[in-house]
Amino acid sequence: MVAAVAQICLKKGAGKAVTEVWLGVEGLKSGWVWVGIVAMVTSLFSWLYSLRFVPLNVAYNLAGLVQVLVPLGSWLLLGERIGPTRLCGILLVCAGVFMVARPLMSVEEKL
Repeated sequence: MVAAVAQICLKKGAGKAVTEVWLGVEGLKSGWVWVGIVAMVTSLFSWLYSLRFVPLNVAYNLAGLVQVLVPLGSWLLLGERIGPTRLCGILLVCAGVFMVARPLMSVEEKL
């Protein structure tokens, strides 16, 4: 989730750059870029923390939700369009994440 916020903030900050040639230095003047950087670092630490408790094959598949959250966040917050092909892809990712997470849910219910 935090990784998706980071990507949206970085996109918003990169769009604020006023020069045609964006080398990165100009973008550092944007508050959105700094929020994105902080979110990216936070995402890294939360990822490392979660790897202590969740098997990598499960955690990595659950991280696929970023492929759902970024387009939906871009649609809601940035006004980007989601075409029919992308929508089908989002639904397939959701189905895949559900299939991976479902065995975990049944194990947790037994605890």
